[in-house]
Amino acid sequence: MKLLLENWREFVREELEEPITTLRIFDFDETIAHTRSETRVKAPDGSTATLSDQKEFEEYMSQAAAKEGIETFDPVKDLAELGYQIDLSDFAIVKDPDEITIVTDIMRQFPLDSKTYIVTARRGESIGPILDYLEEIGIDENEVRPIATEGSSKGDVIATMIAQKIMSDGKSNVQRIEYYEDSQRNIDDVLQKVCHNDQLEAIKPQGFELLIYKVIQFEMGYKLESITC
Repeated sequence: MKLLLENWREFVREELEEPITTLRIFDFDETIAHTRSETRVKAPDGSTATLSDQKEFEEYMSQAAAKEGIETFDPVKDLAELGYQIDLSDFAIVKDPDEITIVTDIMRQFPLDSKTYIVTARRGESIGPILDYLEEIGIDENEVRPIATEGSSKGDVIATMIAQKIMSDGKSNVQRIEYYEDSQRNIDDVLQKVCHNDQLEAIKPQGFELLIYKVIQFEMGYKLESITC
């Protein structure tokens, strides 16, 4: 949480000094890179599971949360308090990555009116390895601002980013958001929090756009599917 707050402060300072109109926001896992990261879980009843990707992780957590009567967006902490042993250590590093070039080729472009962010559900200790990986594949880490949400709602994060800088006309200076993400759960959350948020409607500038690009894996590689409000 401390790292997230520091990232907010940096975001606000940049907006005050260098107004922009476009936020380019990239998820990391299965968006920028496919990694061999696994989550290992031991439930209170002694059963174990090894979850090999984000889809399996989300399905397991959703089922476990429903079983335990948990309704929070990210149930990891709540499940841990109930005795679930959840090993996320693979996500503190970038493990055996394969670059997803259909996304990174776009990321390498840095339009002058934009800022580029990685918003990952990983924990704060992953930020250094992620930035190191960007350097390895030839993306200038100094052009990218990382935010580790630690499982919190990405929709809440993006809505807050829109509301952080209000211009003299009472509207946000953020006119366009490009969001690259593989998880339908996160996409649905962002659509709800940004497209159907009455508090944001009052500060969205005329012509505001949210453009979501869902990263989809298929037999021959990856493709992008466009989604809007």
